[in-house]
Amino acid sequence: MARDRDGLPVAVAAAVPLLAIQVGVGFLRFQVRRKRGVRGFRRALIRGGMSKERAARLAQAYHEAGSVRMILRGAAASRP
Repeated sequence: MARDRDGLPVAVAAAVPLLAIQVGVGFLRFQVRRKRGVRGFRRALIRGGMSKERAARLAQAYHEAGSVRMILRGAAASRP
């Protein structure tokens, strides 16, 4: 039984780099989708007749709403 546990730290250490790569790739995909979404949102506002300055301000607010930091802050703030 104790012999089985000896290999556990090695197995965990071997899995960490793969997990870090997967999280990193997922984060980069999220960033690309977010950027494209903000760009499309801004273009749609301008096509709809909104001024470029106002559309830029709203697009910036939309961009900030999808910020990972803001999402994590909101999650941390809602915890008891």
